This record gives sequence, C-alpha cells and structure tokens, in this order.
Amino acid sequence: MDLIIVGDRSDRFCTEVLDLVQQTGYTADIFNVCDAARLFSIVTEDGQVIVTPDIPILLRIQPPSTIRTSFDDSFIYGECLSTLWAAATLNKSPVINRPTPHSIWGKTSYSSVLTAMRAGCVENDIEIFSSQILPLHTPKLNQQWYVQDLVTYNTTAYPNTPQGEGPYRGRWADIDPGYEIVVVLEDKAWRSTTVSLEHLELEQQSISLIRNLDLTFGTVTWSISENLETATIARIDSFPLMEQIQFVWSVFAPALLEVLFS
Repeated sequence: MDLIIVGDRSDRFCTEVLDLVQQTGYTADIFNVCDAARLFSIVTEDGQVIVTPDIPILLRIQPPSTIRTSFDDSFIYGECLSTLWAAATLNKSPVINRPTPHSIWGKTSYSSVLTAMRAGCVENDIEIFSSQILPLHTPKLNQQWYVQDLVTYNTTAYPNTPQGEGPYRGRWADIDPGYEIVVVLEDKAWRSTTVSLEHLELEQQSISLIRNLDLTFGTVTWSISENLETATIARIDSFPLMEQIQFVWSVFAPALLEVLFS
C-alpha cells in the first residue's frame, strides 16, 4: 500500500483523495482510527525508533465527542489513538498534519477565539461556553449573536435555539458578511474566489496562521468587510470539508500528490 487515509468513508474529502490516488496509479485505502492503529508496529532498536509500515499518512481524525456514551468504547478508542499518534509522529514518510508531542489536532481548539490567538492573531472578541443558552444584555451594531450546539454543531441566530441539548457556544458575528476561504497546504495557498482582494494578502497570512498552529493543511475562512478593505478570521479548520476545498481542487490535487509521493 502507498497511502493510508485515516478517516471515514462518509467523508467526501477522503473518498475524493482515494479516487485521485488510485487514478494516479498508487494504492491506498481508508481506515478508521482503530483499524489504522492495528496496521502499525513500533519498536526501538539501538536507540532508534522504527515504524512499520513506514508509508505516507493522511490524517482526518475528528476530535471525539464532548459527551462519552460508553466507557469501554472510549477506552479502546483512546488506546488505538495513542498507537496511531505515535506511529504518525515517528513515521519518516510524509504525514499530512503530523501530530506533535502536544496534540494530534495541532493547536486548534473548540474555541474559535482561542484558536485564532494560538495562530498569532490577537482580536478583541468574545466567546462564551455554557450548559444553557445565555440571554444577551448589550446588542452590537451590525452584529448578530450566534449560538452553536457543541454536540450537533448546528448554529442559529439568537433567540433561535440550535438543534441539540447543549452545551453551547456563543459568539458575535457580522449580520451579512462576505467570506473568503483560503486553502493552505504547506507553503502554498489558494483563495476560493476571484474577487480582487490581493491588497489583503490573505494567502500569506493564512500560511502563517496554519503554520503557527503546527499544521501543514487546513483552511482559513475570512470575514470580509463590505468595502473589501479589512478581513478578520471567522474560522480555521484543520479538517476542512470537501465543500471548502472543491473550488481550488484543480490546483490543490496535484500539489497534494507532490507532497505525499515526491
């Protein structure tokens, strides 16, 4: 096998990469965390760590649910994740979003504000986490309070309630913003639109943000002001959906192959 994709077959990005790799003549398959972990052995010989098999890995491991439904399942998953974490960290072949000693998800967080701060962007923003939806006290001009359920990830504008039973995350956002998604792969970046935003240097900024988060692949979603003069971080995704990548797929796909197999 030439590539191990750790993810889910329901993830369109995984299946698109699988098709891309196979059409190019390489062999690959998609494995969940536990099945992928069982593929590897890790041994130490004469002070050197050897990972077998030592082949490229594409990690698409979403953080586990904030609510544990089964102790046994959680325990087994944790053991498998630890093995996979070690294998992907010590593997000498290319790994897309290689884990660090600190995290398997880089420096990203459930908190968008904290993620932005870790990426090196200091913004005067408010984000609240709560077991129940908190009422607003002081409205903001041209902004709306949005509430997200952290289990279902559904988001609604307050006072509407997202589907789910909580816990919740609340944050201010522009009422009618324009967005630009920048896809980053190592030292390359591509904007998803052709709007004239060169003066904002979003590509270079996005590369720096992703690198600061100990990632090599991800997307940065920017909120663009109506006059196109300013941009603020709306979201950083270390496991972006295919819907976020598809606009630049024609240039992203060959760059991904080069990273994995060159």
